[in-house]
Amino acid sequence: MHLIETFAAQSVLAIQNAKLFREIEEKGRELEAASRHKSQFLANMSHELRTPLNSVLGFTELLVDGIYGELPDKAKATVARVQANGHHLLGLINDVLDLSKIEAGQLKLALEEYSVGQIVQSTVTAVEPLARAKGLMLTATVAEKLPIGRGDERRLTQVLLNLAGNAVKFTETGAIDILADAVDGHFEITVRDTGPGIASKDQALIFEEFQQVDSSSTKQKGGTGLGLAISKRIVEMHGGTIEVESVLGSGSAIRLKIPMRVEESAEAA
Repeated sequence: MHLIETFAAQSVLAIQNAKLFREIEEKGRELEAASRHKSQFLANMSHELRTPLNSVLGFTELLVDGIYGELPDKAKATVARVQANGHHLLGLINDVLDLSKIEAGQLKLALEEYSVGQIVQSTVTAVEPLARAKGLMLTATVAEKLPIGRGDERRLTQVLLNLAGNAVKFTETGAIDILADAVDGHFEITVRDTGPGIASKDQALIFEEFQQVDSSSTKQKGGTGLGLAISKRIVEMHGGTIEVESVLGSGSAIRLKIPMRVEESAEAA
């Protein structure tokens, strides 16, 4: 009799566990579907915002170039502010759009051959005026005779621009160094700065979506907190890794490693 009661109790428990497991699975599927719908909505909304904003920026460019006649100095300054804020907003929209595409599985790598040296040079050209305006020294050292890589050149340039741009944004004095080399079948690119550094407790957060180091000086810099998260996803889609080395008060070094030849896009984690 005791054996029958024990068996009955275990059977009831097994049935309850199976029911609970099915409910958890169903909730998981519902959450995944909701996440996909959210990502698709953000992607669509970002696209709808970007189209008219590009038109606004195009018209401000025409005004600055004097296509409609020479503007008074005060008007020029106003249009320049509109243009600067428009480009800032466009950058934020592009970040949201990229992350939404990644989460919805819609971001695909356009694989082609590329030169690491060219990616570094493009980054230096874009970031150097910002560094110069802050009195920062910007240097780039690319190892000689690096092999030609295969990957998404535009997306890898986006990653390096994010890293170098962040370094300039958060560094008030000193220098930013970009180093590129080849190690064990991988390209290794490091962006090192003399900024405020990152506390060890915050280092795991900087590659997460919508996360910024919790300090007043960091919050004042603005941004979505998506640049490094997007960079991490793009690097992972290349089968690579990205990591930070930093001591609070002593600057930071962010290092990415990617296979020299990517034949197929990996899924971003």
